[in-house]
Amino acid sequence: MNQISIQKITKDPLIITSEHFLGNEEKVVFRPLNKNDSKAFGQFLESLSQETRSKFGPHPLNFAEAKNICENLNYSEMLRMVTTNKKEEIIGYLVLSFQFRDSQLLRYEDYKISLAKGRDICIAPVVADRYQNKGIGGLMLKKTIEIAHRLRVKYIILWQGTQSSNKRAIHFYKKLGFLKNSEFERYGHKNVDMTLTLNNN
Repeated sequence: MNQISIQKITKDPLIITSEHFLGNEEKVVFRPLNKNDSKAFGQFLESLSQETRSKFGPHPLNFAEAKNICENLNYSEMLRMVTTNKKEEIIGYLVLSFQFRDSQLLRYEDYKISLAKGRDICIAPVVADRYQNKGIGGLMLKKTIEIAHRLRVKYIILWQGTQSSNKRAIHFYKKLGFLKNSEFERYGHKNVDMTLTLNNN
């Protein structure tokens, strides 16, 4: 794969934009979020069910936050990818962050994994309820792993892990090559850290 940089992505987001077809032949596009997506992004966030919201929490899920994010995009700190359908509706969203919280860095030190800000990434994906179980999540994760390879990322971790009770998600990540590290407690829930190590030496 051709190596890329965040600077190149910032200048030309099309270099990580791709078209795909779902099992029902519906065409979707996976691309970086842009400043003109505010309305569609807000509609996507507001439409998420309570159950879906309970499994995704990097930021508030409303119109105000969508507007704020679109007006202040900074690809060098956080690359936000979306999947859109033929109506230009956002049906999937994936946060790809180059920054880490201190709590994450401390936990990963215990795992003997040295995360580096600006090199490694943590991710958080979410799919519109009506598009769940149609391959959107797998598509976004596989393309994100490809992008990570091109950026020479070494470690991909999950944003504050995934809930230990979410066996389906854990199985999904394992199929993609993620390994379980350990469980920890957050906001009264048991979560599990999982890591994908890429061979980008």
